[in-house]
Amino acid sequence: MALPKLEEYREQVRSFILTEGEAFARQLDAEKRIPDGLLKRLRELGLMRLTFPREYGGEGLRLQEYFPILEECAKSHGTIRILVHGVNTMWRPMSYARKPLKDRWLTAIAAGEAIPAFALTEPDTGTGADIGTTAVRRGDTYYLTGNKHLITFADIADVFTVVACTDRSKGGAGISAFLVERNTPGFTMTMMPEMMGMKGSEHGILEFREAPVPAGNLLGEEGQGLEIVLRGFLDQSRAAIAQSCVGIAQRSLELAADFTKQRVTFGKPIAERQAIQMMLAEMATGVHAGRLLAMEAARRFDAGPPLAKEAAMAKGCCLEMVGEVTDRALRIFGGRGLTTAYPIERLYRDARALWFEEGTAEIQKTVIAREVLYGHP
Repeated sequence: MALPKLEEYREQVRSFILTEGEAFARQLDAEKRIPDGLLKRLRELGLMRLTFPREYGGEGLRLQEYFPILEECAKSHGTIRILVHGVNTMWRPMSYARKPLKDRWLTAIAAGEAIPAFALTEPDTGTGADIGTTAVRRGDTYYLTGNKHLITFADIADVFTVVACTDRSKGGAGISAFLVERNTPGFTMTMMPEMMGMKGSEHGILEFREAPVPAGNLLGEEGQGLEIVLRGFLDQSRAAIAQSCVGIAQRSLELAADFTKQRVTFGKPIAERQAIQMMLAEMATGVHAGRLLAMEAARRFDAGPPLAKEAAMAKGCCLEMVGEVTDRALRIFGGRGLTTAYPIERLYRDARALWFEEGTAEIQKTVIAREVLYGHP
């Protein structure tokens, strides 16, 4: 079913997030698992197919159209945000698959019949040419061996994009990517310890022990893995995380501003105190600047040119911004903000997870510096 006009749809999503979304948020924090009802509602609202191509049953939204909706989704619980962001992002590496696999999986994911996951991060290596997981080809089969950790949706995903080394002697040109189904022999998953935020979307450890993967499940060509990681996933995902930071910060600002009108000390609302006004002004300016950076990265992605620098700038700046805004919001609430009676406690925790999705602030600065110095990331 086609979406209504985008602005009307955004209002519909905002209404859901601030009503049903808050009820799901309390359930997520209490039960620490994703309730079936949440996935059902996200699918009914069309939130799990926004960026998918129309040929696979998606809405085909450009990032500039999608980002304002993602911002609304980020205003409640981190798990709601990561479900929408994750599914609308993780399909992109799969677009490098052979047509039969693409037809099968992209159609199923867009229809809400399957969940994807992206397996890049490892416990003992970086995420570039030194990836430790290996894929050795024998005949028409690759055999994967290695470990991945901090994998989002590890417990509920049906299919994984797994990045592995196919030729160590070639450095970055020896990295490849594969589609791996959950029921593959030699592939096991265990859950990691509970996270600080985003309760319910816990992360897992993937272990591959000579796990057989058909050669037809190779994404693109051998040695194309880093291109798929960077251009097919990380760049636009980093921009989406920047927009997610904006959503968390905007909600924190709104909550803090409302609280200052209600909280009375020495006979008047603290909203009338200059120190509080200065904090709110700085918070609002940061949110606005972050939104402009994220939307510029979205514009660059939609236009087609590489956006590594713009995405890294957006994510790096928005990480700092959401940290400062949620810090100040918590200070405005005082001790009450530490209690679960107010959403700011949850927003504060969930914001910290964004520091580690798709690379730390230091990684973003490295990407920016390389382009400034050498003209490439």
